[in-house]
Order: sequence, then structure tokens, then C-alpha cells
Amino acid sequence: MMQIGDYRLYALDVQDFALDGGSMFGVVPKVMWEKLTPSDDLNRVMLKTRVLLISGNGRNILVDTGMGTAWSQKLRSIYRLSGFRLETELQAHGFVPEDITDVIYTHLHFDHAGGAFRPAGDGLEPVFPSARHYVQKENYLSAIKPNQKEKVSYSAAFVEAFTRLSCVELIEGAVELFAGIELIVSNGHTRGQQLVRVSDGKQALVHGGDLVPSSAHLPLPWVMGFDIEPLTLIDEKAALLRRMVEGGELLFFGHDPFHEAALLTLDEKGAVVADSFITL
Repeated sequence: MMQIGDYRLYALDVQDFALDGGSMFGVVPKVMWEKLTPSDDLNRVMLKTRVLLISGNGRNILVDTGMGTAWSQKLRSIYRLSGFRLETELQAHGFVPEDITDVIYTHLHFDHAGGAFRPAGDGLEPVFPSARHYVQKENYLSAIKPNQKEKVSYSAAFVEAFTRLSCVELIEGAVELFAGIELIVSNGHTRGQQLVRVSDGKQALVHGGDLVPSSAHLPLPWVMGFDIEPLTLIDEKAALLRRMVEGGELLFFGHDPFHEAALLTLDEKGAVVADSFITL
């Protein structure tokens, strides 16, 4: 746990899963990325779905939700999906799902939104019955009518369940959602991704979403095959990392299999981890 202003921040390790290494690192040769993220015999690299919990000022806010439990056995095998540990992780810090007041989605790809729902009868029901849900309007529209490249990343079942939530707020652009919590819009990975920045004017933490999903993606050209606009993403990543280095801000990794967060510095190759990784 760390404190920023009125907020306590927790990194919740809620699930493990695997994706194709080539998809995670795009044009970067395997001989380079495998030094940082080893692959299995099917070329899959292990990843985390790490959720950020922000608690304070009468609110308990989750940033993203992981993949959840509503998966067929076939897909569980394909993604090497572990059990869903969100409730256990919440309980470890004194919370239950009913305590969650707000859920901020960086975007609605299945590995970020699936944990908000669980199987119920023939359909899905919300895991957080008391929460209000926030997503960029542009991303919501992309999820409802995905392009061909992203169609596999937006689960129709989760998107349909999201449309039935009673308390959804569609955000348009960068805003300060709550005091000390602002949303930064990014369009390179998917249209209308929103990064979450928590700041008290002295220190700050930014959830990197899928703009910087892991510490292995700090080099500017190391982008994912999933990204819809790689050149836009490189420009966005350069601007974010420059701001974080100059301001001494902490970067939170939503998918890094080994590390939760890090302070950054610059060397001849660009932004790198400063001295050590940070555990929240």
C-alpha cells in the first residue's frame, strides 16, 4: 500500500493468463523479448491482470477488473487462465465487492472488463452491485461496433453485459474525475483508452493501461501487435514517459508478470527503470 494525498493505493494481483509472444511484442524479434519475458512451447508469454485499488474520500475505486470467471474450458486452456483472485485480494485489505463505489475501465478489451461480470443462469451479472462504471464514450462505441482488427479483443458477451449496467458514465476526453484523480486519453492501442493518474501535487502514480502494459514495453518501438495505430502509440508513449521522468512520477504496470510499478529515468536508449521496482 502507498499513500498519495487522501488516497491509499493497492496493487491487486487478480489473475494470470498467457498470450502469444509475437502479439505482445509486434515486430520485436523473439531473441530480444524472450530475454525479458520467457515463452512456453506454444510461444505464449505469461502475464498478469493487475488491478489498481484507490481508496479514500469516501470512495473505493477499481481501475480495470481482470478477465474474471465467465470463460469456457477451451478458452481457459488457450489463455492458460488461472483462478480469479479479486475477491481474495480485496479481502486481504479489508474490502468486499459490495464496498466498491466506482470502476474505471482503461478500455473494454476482455482482459480489462471481463472481471466485472460473473455467470448467472444463462447470462452474466455484475460483480460490483453498488458501483458506478466509467469508460470513454469513444471506447464504448468502439466496443459496440469493433473494427476487424479488434473484434477478437472485445468480447460480445461482456460488452452486452456492460450495456445493461444501470450506472454507467460515458466520459468525453481528459477530465479530473475526482479530486486528485484525472483521466488521460490515449488512442494508439485502441480508440478512447483512458489512463488514470493519481496526484497530490507532490507525488503521482499513472496506470499505464495498454499504452505501457509492462516494463518490457518501455522502449518506444516495443509495441504490441494488438495496437491499432502503432505510430500514434509511440508518440503517446514518448510524451507520457518524458512527463513521468521529468516529474518523478510512478508508473503502474497492469500486465507485467514480475513487477507492479517503477520510477523511471533516462539513458541513451530512452526511459528505463530508475533504481528498483516498487511494490504497492
